[in-house]
Amino acid sequence: RVDVMSASARRIMAGDMHERLAVSGAGDELDRLAENFNAMLARISELMAGLREVSDNIAHDLKTPLTRLRNRAEAALRAGSNDREHREALAAVIEESDNLIGVFNALLMIARAEAGYSSDHMAAFDADAVVRDIVEMYEPVAEEQGVRLDLTVQDGLTIRGSRELLGQALVNLVDNALKYGATGADPRISVEAGRVGDRVEIIVSDRGPGIAPSDRERVVGRFVRLENSRSRPGSGLGLSLAAAVARMHHGALRIEDNAPGLRVALSLPAMRITAGPPARIERV
Repeated sequence: RVDVMSASARRIMAGDMHERLAVSGAGDELDRLAENFNAMLARISELMAGLREVSDNIAHDLKTPLTRLRNRAEAALRAGSNDREHREALAAVIEESDNLIGVFNALLMIARAEAGYSSDHMAAFDADAVVRDIVEMYEPVAEEQGVRLDLTVQDGLTIRGSRELLGQALVNLVDNALKYGATGADPRISVEAGRVGDRVEIIVSDRGPGIAPSDRERVVGRFVRLENSRSRPGSGLGLSLAAAVARMHHGALRIEDNAPGLRVALSLPAMRITAGPPARIERV
């Protein structure tokens, strides 16, 4: 059995990542070793597939903005006849560069989340404080757009993870709701956070056109943009990052119908808390 395992390991080192160690079913030490080794191989294969996907996406989806950036700079050199035209061309180049930097930053965050992130960066923190901070940050934006931004949050929503990545995931969800869901006669976005059993749920809902059930699984992929959103600015990475952050925290991202509109929920494991005064519910 050891010789068989060694032969399988040599084939794996030669590049056959579909190879797995044989499990005899005896349940002994060698079977446990083979099962753990196979689980490790499955995780490595998953990470390699993600890396290939990211590389393919970068090659395919960033080629167009990079080409547009180059063309704008070249057009400015050829046609710019005065300082005003040169300044306008430089402003356009800077804007396109900022968009590209944003895409790369989002890809790096997704890669960090899907790689499991380092346990050294994981700490206990209050998710309710993160939710309040993000909603407070977006209140002026919502007011400027004539959108009502409602907040319902419960105290003491302690989780263990990355405060930075959870904040970025929530930023993406609120930003998507403002871009695509703040429509109709009474545009309104609701942000809720509370405990549901042993989970912390953070929900962002809107009253926009929503997403068809057939597209809800596909829309969390990288660079996926539905037809009705292609005319608006964005990279198609917001939901992908939110889903990756949820998985990193051993949670899940749910996309549901808000009837009307869209309801996106981040469900994360809550940390155990000792008995104390009842949690306060805050509504804004």
